[in-house]
Amino acid sequence: MKPQDFSLTRRSFLAGAAAAGVVLVVPLRLPAWAQQSEDARISQAFIRIDTSGQVTFVLPTSEMGQGTHTGQAQILAEELGADWSSIAVEMPKQPTPDYRVTFTGQMRSVGSFGIRYWHDPLRLAAAQAREMLTQAAAERLDVAPAALHAENGFIVHSNSGQRIPFGELVEDASSLPVPEEPTLRPDDERTLTGRRVPRLDTPLKVTGKAVYAVDVEREGMLYGAVRLAPVFSAEVESIDEGSVSEMPGVVAVVRVPRGAVVVADSWWQAKRAADALEITFTPTPADTLSTDEIDGMFRDGLERADVPVTTLRGDAEATLSTDGQVVEAEYSVPLLAHACMEPINCTAESTEERTELWIGTQGQDVVRMTLENALQVQAEQLFINTTYLGGGFGRKTHGEIALQAALASRAVGGRPVKVLWAREDDVRQGQYRQTMRCRFQAVLDDAGNITGMRIRVAGPQMGREYGIDPEQRAQATGNLANFDPFSLGGLSDMRYVIPNFVVDHAVVDLPIPLCPWRSIAHSFNGFFFESFMDECAVAAGRDPLEFRRSHSEGQERMLAVLDRVAEMSRWDEPAAEGIARGLAVVESYGSYVAQVVEARVDDDGIDVERVHVAIDCGRAINPDQVEAQMQGSVIDALGMALRQKVTINDGRAEQSNFHDYPLLRIGEAPSVSVSIVEIGSPLGGVGEPGIPPLAPALANALFAATQQRVRSLPLSDHIQV
Repeated sequence: MKPQDFSLTRRSFLAGAAAAGVVLVVPLRLPAWAQQSEDARISQAFIRIDTSGQVTFVLPTSEMGQGTHTGQAQILAEELGADWSSIAVEMPKQPTPDYRVTFTGQMRSVGSFGIRYWHDPLRLAAAQAREMLTQAAAERLDVAPAALHAENGFIVHSNSGQRIPFGELVEDASSLPVPEEPTLRPDDERTLTGRRVPRLDTPLKVTGKAVYAVDVEREGMLYGAVRLAPVFSAEVESIDEGSVSEMPGVVAVVRVPRGAVVVADSWWQAKRAADALEITFTPTPADTLSTDEIDGMFRDGLERADVPVTTLRGDAEATLSTDGQVVEAEYSVPLLAHACMEPINCTAESTEERTELWIGTQGQDVVRMTLENALQVQAEQLFINTTYLGGGFGRKTHGEIALQAALASRAVGGRPVKVLWAREDDVRQGQYRQTMRCRFQAVLDDAGNITGMRIRVAGPQMGREYGIDPEQRAQATGNLANFDPFSLGGLSDMRYVIPNFVVDHAVVDLPIPLCPWRSIAHSFNGFFFESFMDECAVAAGRDPLEFRRSHSEGQERMLAVLDRVAEMSRWDEPAAEGIARGLAVVESYGSYVAQVVEARVDDDGIDVERVHVAIDCGRAINPDQVEAQMQGSVIDALGMALRQKVTINDGRAEQSNFHDYPLLRIGEAPSVSVSIVEIGSPLGGVGEPGIPPLAPALANALFAATQQRVRSLPLSDHIQV
């Protein structure tokens, strides 16, 4: 079946939906910028309308608290003319090619794409469905289609007042051809997007009816707890199943990659047995690895002479010039855990013939590939029930928990088994945001402008673990060589106007499992770059805002958010007594975000009182959701900047739970004011762009208060917090 074949696509879907009766189904066409070939123009994500008038859309985007499904429903209902609050959302149960995002090649919810990727396809498909319903009504009423309009689930003839529900038109409309180029609603009819509307999932969540993976219950379900190798690259050497077989409730001990799952009648029984299990692990070359050793490897990388240039603008030699004021600095960030509120878990019913999962996942295709590689589970044998996610942040793109649950289920004859990690399992044996070190050198002219900048990054290339070829990606992005967006995003593509600019990456591999962390490379490169811009402003004797503006010529969006946040924070006025301010601006995921942190620093430490946020994300589909994501990002990033780190000793993580990996407490949360800047920009992401500016803005505020420049995180390594 070719994806662009509408009739065949609709027929195949209708065959699967026959039990529901007559339905009108319109597949979604991929956005123009995502079309890689003619054969990739049509996606089998669908809008479906049945004879009751129920509108359902089937999209492969997970809902993990960011309100994506509500925003998508607003887009769909507005263009279709439906009642948005009655729209149903379904997740496909099988991660087939029909539901894969083109540029990732996978069914995966990452990169703040939930709205910006699906906005245009949703509008187009909704307009197609509306025109088909309108044409069916026009033939029934014997009037011109132009005399009709769609509103609140009806096709309305204004002159006569006749109103026909969508459901009554479905049978006739389903026999009509799908219009290739429907007319989209003009801006003055776009009355639902851009409005603050309640989220569709709020009633379920406040009444406790929303189902997260941890809530799943199946008849006859057993429970699994894990015992994993403390050193990340170790495997099981021996297991003595008999050491726990007589413990209360224990049903089975199952070997899994890097450890074992103990299956029992209750999770607490499984957990106690897993802790008591006599198990040994293979020795590895990483058994003595430490954070200090890693830092030494990075420092060596900064001195290497064999590193190819990745990004070059202007003259490379000019970045090494000493004809002017030279500013130099080094920065570093630690490993970070994701610390999702909902622990890592999955329920599986698995046999050789069929595997069904209940899991909160961002990476349905990663789960599929994990099971296919380990157990030869074919796509047609796999069924994934994607629940709400109690936080994702990139951590839930991995498939190890699904494999553990499937193996545990098979060990007990296909009975349902819920495998649940303790918090300690996730912090000690989970996946991490990479640690990195970075060196900057800039040359300033007599006016205090940057004439050249050279950046050397030392650290791992995480993108290779996700199938990214650095050389191919360099060619595709206009870089010279060795470009990994998971490591250099926010540096190679930074928006400042600097005439001579060089970036390179000394790759240092680590035997540690790495995973995208909210905003990925921008989470640390934003800290690096915006801290250094502040250092350059100070060296030039210029105001940090004016300095950034002077290096943003032609950058309309950057200037717009800088001006807005300056207005919000009254930057041109003296700060309140005892308050220090810091500024940062970062572009990421198609959005520009500027932040000003207002902090009070004294002998008791640092207290962040207020954060001002200005964001240009294009049209704000639901301003409430945009504001909520900015507020949540500030809180998430502030906790990271103040105290969070994972350190390694003897090849293993030293932290284990919230007592030594602390999240921000409610009493520490600052007031966060958000302003949405709309200047006609393309749609950008929202879930991640609020993270990168916070840490540098905070560090810059600390410098303004103390003249102490902090170049590594967390701040608790340097001051009392």
